[in-house]
Amino acid sequence: MQIRVAFLPQMVQDVAQAVCVVVDVLRATTVVATLFERGCPCVYVAPSHELARTFARRNGYVLCGETDGFKVPDFDYGNSPTEIAAADFTGRPTVLSTTNGTRAVAAVMDARCVYLGAAVNRMAVAQAAWQRAQETQSDIMIVCSGTNGQFTLEDATVAGMYVEALVAQGGPWNMPEQADSAIAARRLWEREPNLLRGWMEGHHARALAERGFGEDIGYSAETDVLPHVPTLVNEGEVDTVAAPVVLIS
Repeated sequence: MQIRVAFLPQMVQDVAQAVCVVVDVLRATTVVATLFERGCPCVYVAPSHELARTFARRNGYVLCGETDGFKVPDFDYGNSPTEIAAADFTGRPTVLSTTNGTRAVAAVMDARCVYLGAAVNRMAVAQAAWQRAQETQSDIMIVCSGTNGQFTLEDATVAGMYVEALVAQGGPWNMPEQADSAIAARRLWEREPNLLRGWMEGHHARALAERGFGEDIGYSAETDVLPHVPTLVNEGEVDTVAAPVVLIS
C-alpha cells in the first residue's frame, strides 16, 4: 500500500485502484461531518448555486451554500459549521453548494471509494480508509481541495494529520509506503501541530477571519471529535452507508 497526497485536485492522477479522502477543511468537509452529527440523513453536493437551488427546491431539501464566504441570500444556510451545529437536520436531506470541495470530489469520483474528511472526524475517516484499502488491496490518496485553484495551508496540514493516522493503523509490521507528497504533508503537520495557530499564518484562514468567521476556523481546528464517515455513493446506494454523500451534476 502507498499513501499519496494531491495538494490540489488538478494534481490527481489515476485513482482507479485507490481509496480517496477529500479534504476541504475550511469549510465544506467540516460542514458535511457536522450535518451528519446534527441528524442529516444524506448530503448532496453540487458544483454550482444554480444546480443546487433547482435540485433542492424540486425535492424540498434544505439548501446550504456561500459566495465569498457569506450565505447566498435565498439559501437556508451558509457554509458555516458553527451555524450548522446550532440547527437540527434530523430527517432533512441537505444540498450543499461548493466550488472547491465539489471539484475535488469530481476529480476522484472513479476511485474505489471516496470519503470526505476534515480534522473533526480525522480518526474515524482514517480508520475507514485504511480498512477499505486493506480489503481491496488499494493505495490511499488524500486530495486537498485548495481555494480557487491555489494551494492552501489548512488542507495540506490536515492531509499530514491523515498520513500520520493512516501510518499508525499499520503498526510496526504493516508499514505502508509513503510517497514524497505524503512525507511532505506529514512533516508540515508535525512542524506546527497546533492547527489554529498554523492556519492563521495562511491567507485563506485570515480572509475568513476578516469576514467574521473566526469561530468557524476554531471549530474546524478541533480534532477527532466526530465519528461520522461521509462516503460518496450513487443515488441508489444512499441506504447502504451511514453517512451518504451524493454528487449531483
